[in-house]
Amino acid sequence: MSMPYNSTRWTQPINRAPESRRIKTGAHDLLSALFSKVSALQLGRKHRPDYTMVILILALALTGLVVLFSIAPAITSGSDGGQAAFMWRQGLFLGIGLLAFGIASKIPLDFWRRWSGRLFVIALVLCFLVPVLGAIHVPIVTCSLGACRWYNLGVGSFQPAEFLKLGVVLFVSGFLAVKVQKGEINHWRKTLLPLGIVMLAALFVIVIMQKDMGTGVALMAIVLVQLIVAGLNVRNMMMILAVVGALGVVSIIVAPHRLARVATFFGGGTAETDYHINQAMIALGSGGWTGRGLGQSVQAFGWLPEAVNDSIFAILGETLGFVGLLVIIGMFALLLKRIIDKVDYTENVYLRLIVAGVFGWLGAHVALNIGAMTHIIPLTGITLPLVSFGGTSMLFIMLALGVVFAISRYTLHSKVKSGEGGVNENSVGGRRQWRSHYADRGDR
Repeated sequence: MSMPYNSTRWTQPINRAPESRRIKTGAHDLLSALFSKVSALQLGRKHRPDYTMVILILALALTGLVVLFSIAPAITSGSDGGQAAFMWRQGLFLGIGLLAFGIASKIPLDFWRRWSGRLFVIALVLCFLVPVLGAIHVPIVTCSLGACRWYNLGVGSFQPAEFLKLGVVLFVSGFLAVKVQKGEINHWRKTLLPLGIVMLAALFVIVIMQKDMGTGVALMAIVLVQLIVAGLNVRNMMMILAVVGALGVVSIIVAPHRLARVATFFGGGTAETDYHINQAMIALGSGGWTGRGLGQSVQAFGWLPEAVNDSIFAILGETLGFVGLLVIIGMFALLLKRIIDKVDYTENVYLRLIVAGVFGWLGAHVALNIGAMTHIIPLTGITLPLVSFGGTSMLFIMLALGVVFAISRYTLHSKVKSGEGGVNENSVGGRRQWRSHYADRGDR
């Protein structure tokens, strides 16, 4: 039986927004996430936060402090101030980090939502200016091994790339939260393309201008985890991974030092390019099951490059042994689990995305540092969070963990039901069965 002819079906114009209007919509949403005022977050009642996180953070930080103290004589031999100055600096870094954690845990979560876009822009500008000022030899910028990544503040150095990681976590959380609310998370022109343009700008500054591949990978890990939590479908994720992979290959090809590291990884390096990873392997192997013991490190005496920073995992293996490394990896794994669990028990989608971003940040650093030192991936310069020597890294990872700790005060007793927690970015609803069982006990 033939269908009746409907003239309106063929003559009525299709109501579609022009291409330029759809592009403008995506740009408008992007600018809104960067600069516009946002509504206040609606939160449930406070309850006891996750103090297990604090215990794990302190355990890892103190482990790093003890091991750094044990190798301080080797690191400071012949330097001004010696061991006391070295440990005073690291103790100061840890104190500042703990202070940042405490402050971040008390700052109202609305603050991060209001300032997320501006903090991202400030961090990106600071990152952009470092290589520019370094190229014209401005004294405030410190360059090393052909890379300009630090501001010299007189009393210490500041690496703005760490600030950018926090900015990316906050900005992308705000942008994607709006898209989740509108049901546009998988829309290319309105969501993925604008976000991709911003991230390409950030990666250009970090990977090309600052020559920092490790931080570039960490930034992508942050965004990818946030996209997964936001509900990106598998097809779009595979396409994004393909693009990211292609960009990664190009960034390696155009940089001789990255090509050398890849050649080393596949066994085609030279004695010079193989030196770092060979010394790391010697450190790990010489530690055996239980390690040489604190204060007994040999590789820290100038043999292993960046012994207190990028190579700290190899020093941990040398001094604490395989058993000690398993304990440290276990603490990191448990901390990461405590963080990602907050995603399932946080109803506000903006806060869920912040937690996801911090998980991607911390997880990427741990995986890259351990993978590089154990020769699972090509060598890359990236710190082991909470353990490596350094101030800026400690400051911003502690600050980010402090935000997650603050979010843990508003988690629910039961998991957020699939498809409901992400519908409304401010949804707290009237579903009492979802509220935490601490809700009626008050703050503790």
